[in-house]
Amino acid sequence: MSDVADAERSSVRPPLARDALRLVLETALDAVVIMKSDGVVADWNDRAAAIFGWSRHEAVGRTMADLIIPERYREPHRLGLARYLETGEARVLGRRIEVSALKKSGEEFPVELSISPIREGENILFVGFLRDTTERDALRRARAEVARVTQRMAMGEMAASIVHEINQPLAAVAANANAGLRWLARTTPDLDEVRAALTRIINDSQRANEVIGAIRLMFKTEGLEKAPVDINKLIHEVLTLVRGDVDNQRVSVLTDLAAELPHVPANLAQLRQVIVNLVVNAVDAMSAVSDRERLLRVKTGVYDPSYSMIAVEDSGTGIDPKNVDSIFRPFFTTKSHGMGMGLSICRSIIENHGGRLAVIPAERHGSIFQVFLPSSA
Repeated sequence: MSDVADAERSSVRPPLARDALRLVLETALDAVVIMKSDGVVADWNDRAAAIFGWSRHEAVGRTMADLIIPERYREPHRLGLARYLETGEARVLGRRIEVSALKKSGEEFPVELSISPIREGENILFVGFLRDTTERDALRRARAEVARVTQRMAMGEMAASIVHEINQPLAAVAANANAGLRWLARTTPDLDEVRAALTRIINDSQRANEVIGAIRLMFKTEGLEKAPVDINKLIHEVLTLVRGDVDNQRVSVLTDLAAELPHVPANLAQLRQVIVNLVVNAVDAMSAVSDRERLLRVKTGVYDPSYSMIAVEDSGTGIDPKNVDSIFRPFFTTKSHGMGMGLSICRSIIENHGGRLAVIPAERHGSIFQVFLPSSA
């Protein structure tokens, strides 16, 4: 027995009776085409007739390449068939491929094709299963187009919001600069007013820088230097930093920090920014409270064996339920002086650390922002 014959035998399935083949043809949901080794159609099921437009009577006995293969693919098909019969080498057998097929009308359409060789006595038959993917491809293209449109709209909204946020402080800078020039142009320049205008310019310029820096930070996901951070120590540091705002707003602070809390791998500067932002937001949320104590609670603990938790709770008016799903969205804000970037940036930072930022209503008044951070890298 030659090596070629051995290769052919190893790639051909065991004998299959003609009646079993016929059963496959009649019950298959896909188009099934059986081709002989000379390239002639040996059988053809009803689904193939429906897809290609050729009846079984018209197809059987005809060369398959002339029926359903576009002209530009016919020569490669013949060469591939000859190579397999001569050497047993196959490039398309036994795997699923996507190709173009030809209808009786001459129309090309996409199909998914799988071909398997079987032996019938001394002869080889090739059974091809074909599925029309026109609708699937159209749906795929439609979904891709929707995704592209949605992305363009989101980018447009983001760009418009960025322009709006930067324009505000820049417009204020221009207005204060003009005011300063007017004070200087007086017969007796009012230097106090000029000084105040220059101070406002500095503040507005800083605000524009904060917007730009916040946007840059929001999209920064790599290059973060992380080290083990003692969360309890960091919270004490943050409360010291914001003590002035806390005292000015007459807010009482209550801490409940878990002992022996495991360190978390984090970028210290970014994690500090998150906690400062949450604490400042909590203080702001209580600025309108006058009928009860303004109380800020900061709590830490082990959420589960793998995560540590930081909770920042206020006794303010709480978050309107209709805004709960929007508060982490870039540029969304309920503050007249807010940029709408803080919580979005906080969430980005925590997610880049492998954690999660969430908000829930407090038991009586206000809200609780919860930070979950993995205790190990």
